[in-house]
Amino acid sequence: YDMAASFQQGLTANAGTTEATIYTAPVGTHLLIGVIATNIYGSTLGVTVKLVRSATEYYIAYDKRIDANKTEDLLMGTKLSLTNGDLIKVSSTADNAFTVIATVTQDVLT
Repeated sequence: YDMAASFQQGLTANAGTTEATIYTAPVGTHLLIGVIATNIYGSTLGVTVKLVRSATEYYIAYDKRIDANKTEDLLMGTKLSLTNGDLIKVSSTADNAFTVIATVTQDVLT
């Protein structure tokens, strides 16, 4: 049984003080290949992006300060392996502060 890899995106247009889940990994092996955050707030703010696996939190970015109207690559060229039930969550220090896009290659053959 051969399954082709596919690209999926987790998106949030208005990340804020209420934590939002932007991606939930299905069954299989997947690669988080990109996370970009754009500050749409108007002043420098912090953004937090984390991987939650079996109730344990692993921070990709913790209160990462990004200037107004700037975009940052939060993975800095690295890749993260994801498995069934892994969550990517986003929050910020103010409401409606960031657009965050996570790109995942799903069903990576191992």
